[in-house]
Amino acid sequence: MEEAVAQARERLAGVPWMWWVGPDSRPGLAEGLAAAGAAEVATMPVMAVALDRVTMPDGPAGLRIEEVTGADALREWVSAYAPSFGVMPDQVEQVTRVEEWRGDEEGAIVRFAGRLDGRVVGTSVLLDRRGVAGIYVVTTREGYRRRGIGAALTAAALQEGRERGLRVATLQASAMGAPVYRRMGFEVVSAYRMFTLPPAAG
Repeated sequence: MEEAVAQARERLAGVPWMWWVGPDSRPGLAEGLAAAGAAEVATMPVMAVALDRVTMPDGPAGLRIEEVTGADALREWVSAYAPSFGVMPDQVEQVTRVEEWRGDEEGAIVRFAGRLDGRVVGTSVLLDRRGVAGIYVVTTREGYRRRGIGAALTAAALQEGRERGLRVATLQASAMGAPVYRRMGFEVVSAYRMFTLPPAAG
């Protein structure tokens, strides 16, 4: 455990980070982190739904959902989700390059942008892996929330998964998103526990 903590601190020095512990983690990890001085700071539910039972809501009038393709569209997409994920304006170019050079199999990741009033106001992603539709990066810009945009973008990713013949969708839900996902038919099946570690001594 000491070696793993030291390695994490070295590799992630200078950036904010948390250690996620979930059903796919090594047994005893949470206890090991606690013994190393880590504090549990949050829990994020893992939710799932059968794609033949999900409710697909419509978005607000005028919302256009499009697949993100090309460098300019990708940069605009990253800029739209950046505030929700703590990405600073001067980091957008770096994060865009990370998105562009992800090592996923061809066609495994599909990004969606929701456009309203001439700008991208929401995002979502389908990650097709191991026969499961993983839904990620569901965000809505401040000032456009509570209008059904996040739900519509989630539905776009779910529809893509359904068309690919996938049977189950999963996501990790924020406190704001969980009620929306429950209305769509998602149920909590597990949870991730987030831990932070104190600064390294001396």
